[in-house]
Amino acid sequence: MISNWLTKPYRIYLSLGSEIALLLSLPIILGNYIDEYFEVKPFGLISGALVGIILFFFRIFHLLKDPTLDGQGKESGD
Repeated sequence: MISNWLTKPYRIYLSLGSEIALLLSLPIILGNYIDEYFEVKPFGLISGALVGIILFFFRIFHLLKDPTLDGQGKESGD
Protein backbone atom coordinates (compact mmCIF):
# COMPACT_ATOMS: atom_id res chain seq x y z
CA MET A 1 0.00 0.00 0.00
CA ILE A 2 2.34 2.72 1.20
CA SER A 3 5.22 1.14 -0.72
CA ASN A 4 3.45 1.96 -3.98
CA TRP A 5 3.82 5.73 -3.62
CA LEU A 6 6.85 6.16 -1.35
CA THR A 7 10.37 5.14 -2.27
CA LYS A 8 12.45 3.04 0.10
CA PRO A 9 14.50 5.88 1.66
CA TYR A 10 11.36 7.86 2.43
CA ARG A 11 9.73 4.83 4.04
CA ILE A 12 12.81 4.31 6.21
CA TYR A 13 12.87 7.95 7.33
CA LEU A 14 9.12 8.02 7.91
CA SER A 15 9.23 4.92 10.08
CA LEU A 16 12.26 6.22 11.98
CA GLY A 17 10.58 9.57 12.62
CA SER A 18 7.37 8.01 13.88
CA GLU A 19 9.32 5.58 16.05
CA ILE A 20 11.30 8.40 17.67
CA ALA A 21 8.14 10.46 18.19
CA LEU A 22 6.47 7.52 19.94
CA LEU A 23 9.57 6.77 22.02
CA LEU A 24 9.54 10.31 23.37
CA SER A 25 5.82 10.96 23.71
CA LEU A 26 4.36 7.72 25.10
CA PRO A 27 6.39 7.69 28.36
CA ILE A 28 5.53 11.35 28.93
CA ILE A 29 1.82 10.68 28.40
CA LEU A 30 2.01 7.65 30.70
CA GLY A 31 3.83 9.72 33.33
CA ASN A 32 1.15 12.39 33.14
CA TYR A 33 -1.52 9.73 33.60
CA ILE A 34 0.34 8.38 36.64
CA ASP A 35 0.48 11.92 38.04
CA GLU A 36 -3.26 12.33 37.72
CA TYR A 37 -4.11 8.87 39.05
CA PHE A 38 -1.82 8.81 42.09
CA GLU A 39 -1.74 12.61 42.62
CA VAL A 40 2.06 12.76 42.76
CA LYS A 41 2.68 15.73 40.46
CA PRO A 42 5.29 16.31 38.91
CA PHE A 43 7.21 13.09 39.62
CA GLY A 44 5.40 10.93 37.06
CA LEU A 45 5.84 13.45 34.27
CA ILE A 46 9.52 13.99 35.03
CA SER A 47 10.22 10.26 35.26
CA GLY A 48 8.28 9.69 32.03
CA ALA A 49 10.36 12.34 30.29
CA LEU A 50 13.58 10.76 31.56
CA VAL A 51 12.48 7.30 30.44
CA GLY A 52 11.58 8.71 27.00
CA ILE A 53 14.97 10.40 26.65
CA ILE A 54 16.79 7.23 27.71
CA LEU A 55 14.80 5.13 25.22
CA PHE A 56 15.53 7.72 22.52
CA PHE A 57 19.29 7.53 23.13
CA PHE A 58 19.24 3.72 23.21
CA ARG A 59 17.48 3.76 19.82
CA ILE A 60 19.98 6.26 18.38
CA PHE A 61 22.93 4.16 19.60
CA HIS A 62 21.30 1.06 18.12
CA LEU A 63 20.93 2.86 14.79
CA LEU A 64 24.58 3.91 14.81
CA LYS A 65 25.62 0.25 15.19
CA ASP A 66 23.24 -0.90 12.44
CA PRO A 67 25.15 -1.89 9.29
CA THR A 68 22.08 -1.24 7.13
CA LEU A 69 21.80 2.38 8.22
CA ASP A 70 22.44 3.58 4.66
CA GLY A 71 19.37 1.70 3.43
CA GLN A 72 21.37 -0.79 1.37
CA GLY A 73 20.27 -3.78 3.44
CA LYS A 74 17.59 -6.22 2.45
CA GLU A 75 14.03 -5.24 3.22
CA SER A 76 11.19 -7.71 3.26
CA GLY A 77 8.56 -6.99 0.68
CA ASP A 78 10.85 -5.50 -1.98
